[in-house]
Order: sequence, then C-alpha cells, then structure tokens
Amino acid sequence: MNNASRWYWLHCLSPLHIGSGDGVGIIDQPIIREKVTEWPFIPGSTVKGVLRNHFISQEESKQAEGNVAWVDQAFGRGKGTEDELAGAVVFSDGRLLAFPVASRYGIFAYVTSPLVLERFKRDATAMGIDVTMPDMSTFTAEQAWITKDSKLVDKVSNTSPTVYIDEFVGTVEKNTEWHTFATWLGQQCFAGDTESQRLFVERCIVVSDEVFQYLVTMCSEVTPRIRLNEETKTTVDGALWYEEYVPTEALFYGLMWCDRIPVQEKTTTKDELLRHLETQTVIQMGGNATVGKGRVNYRAGGES
Repeated sequence: MNNASRWYWLHCLSPLHIGSGDGVGIIDQPIIREKVTEWPFIPGSTVKGVLRNHFISQEESKQAEGNVAWVDQAFGRGKGTEDELAGAVVFSDGRLLAFPVASRYGIFAYVTSPLVLERFKRDATAMGIDVTMPDMSTFTAEQAWITKDSKLVDKVSNTSPTVYIDEFVGTVEKNTEWHTFATWLGQQCFAGDTESQRLFVERCIVVSDEVFQYLVTMCSEVTPRIRLNEETKTTVDGALWYEEYVPTEALFYGLMWCDRIPVQEKTTTKDELLRHLETQTVIQMGGNATVGKGRVNYRAGGES
C-alpha cells in the first residue's frame, strides 16, 4: 500500500453488539462474524460512520459557523447535497487482535493465536511497516506462550506453570520474543496509557489456533432481554430474546489510508488529512446504547 496510512485501534469498554440480523439458533440476535473464520469483526462502514458523526459534532462545537471542511474531505458529503463528494479516507474492517477470556489467575486473559498474529503482520506489511514477530515455527499446539511478567499462572508453583483459561488447561512457556512483541503491541494499542499497557502485557497469551477458535466462538457474552408493557410495567408475553455481545476488553485493529484527494478539494495533503484522525476518544458503536453497551476507546496513529 504505497499511500499515506495509519493504524486504528478499538478497545471495548463495555460489551459490543454489532448485529448480523436474526439468528436461526438459540441466540436470536448474534454478532457479526467473518464468514471463513467465525471471528467477530467490526465493519469498516461502521467505523467510518461513527467517526464521521463524532468529528462533525466535535468540529461544530469548536466553530460557531459549523465549518467542517476537512471532515467532508475525509468522509465525504452524502447524496442529495448540491456538492456531493466521495470521502478520501478508506477504512478497513476492524480485525480481532485479542479476545478476553476468564482465567483462574489474573482474572482474565487477552488471548490471541499464531494465525491472528500472522494476519497482523500481513496488514503491517501492507502499510510498509516492518514488524519483528516472534518465531512462530517453535510454537506447538500443545503449549501456550506468556510473558515473563504474566499474571496468568500461580506464582507459587512456577517451575511448571499451568494456565486455566475457561476450559483450556495447559502448560505454558515464558517466551522472551513474545514478551518483547507484546510490550510493543501494548504500546501501540494503549499509546500514552502506561497502566493499560502493563495490564495487557501481564495478561496476554498465545494459544493454538484451534483453542483460540473454540474460545472465540463459545465464550462470547449472551444476554437475555425482555420488553415491558408501558402501562403495566410487566413483561410482554413472548417478548424474551437473547443477544450476543463481544465481551468488554476485546481488542481490534484496522487500517485507514488516503489514496487520493479530489482535484476540487486539494487544500490539504493526504498526511494532513489523516492527522486529523490521529486522536484518542471514546465513541459509541453498535446497538443498545441506552443500556450502556458499545462504549469503545478509539486510538489512531502510526505512519507508514
């Protein structure tokens, strides 16, 4: 990708529901998942729409005249306007980086896998970033990797550390290369937040792709919902359904890039336009905002 580009990072501060429509199983309202992997993802269109609304509101609050020219350049002006304009910034889907799962030690773990990391490296290469990954050739399906400061094992019996993550039980290795990479990754995801960086490094773990697949498909959050009769304040007959959520603490990453500036809008450069998006803020995504769902911490940065 020989264009101006940035990472963006999404950290779930509350359960997130971006739906895929009505379900056909026990879960009435499942979350959207990749067709091939069945991993949760956040559509790029969702990210773009939420950020556009956020930045329009932010800029209009700064300027009484509501001058949001750079927002229009980045996100476009919709059909039906006199000067319709396609947005210059492109957003990839938000890919799953680490999935939170309950742990006997450390309360919860940020779980990832070799395939997740390989996809991350491929996306970094597309941005022109050389990422030094751990040597995954030494990783076996029977083990897991943790960092040297991990909270996921019993400190008393440290000679043969064992992790207990949901139904997964296995011996682990304190891998130096993984510790180094996890430290860098935490700095990217939680730039400027040293406490969150420390928490991530202490709780991140690499498990096999098969174990990761099980955890991601079986350990999402499922919540029953009801609808009340407005007059009696009692449950409406038959108005019980189940919704699926990505759990709090889930981490996603994505790419955004600017591959052209429209001729009639060339009052800025690609990098200048993307720098407007380099910020940290809390945004609202998905459904059920009125019951506290979908609070997401957004960060962006990292030039190619």
